[in-house]
Amino acid sequence: MKELQIYEIKKPGFHQAVIFESWKVSVFNSAPIWKEENISYLQKHIFSDEVFVLLYGECILLLSGEEEPGNIYGVKLEKGKVYNVPKGMWHSHVLGDNTKILVVENQDTVPENSPKIPFPCRLELKTLEYRDR
Repeated sequence: MKELQIYEIKKPGFHQAVIFESWKVSVFNSAPIWKEENISYLQKHIFSDEVFVLLYGECILLLSGEEEPGNIYGVKLEKGKVYNVPKGMWHSHVLGDNTKILVVENQDTVPENSPKIPFPCRLELKTLEYRDR
């Protein structure tokens, strides 16, 4: 007999909740590493899009569609909307206090196929260009 599985993740940081066949669901909870003053890198995923859904709190996606990112822009996530970062797009995120985000991506998305580079400029959310997408 099958039973419903329920997961509740309260610990700060990024944690996998469910892995099934080719996909996984994870949860981002606020943590010091994702505060504005601590953002130190951009990353991209070679084989997977990455989906973000803001459950509560505040999150700004930091994005660059360039192969070598120089122009970074921000997208303020709205609660309940689905944001898909295409594979190969450089990104990072700033999370406010008391923030929880649902993340969906390929189950084989790992550091070995998700390169990181140092953040290419000084991050200042006050002066960052913001876009709708």
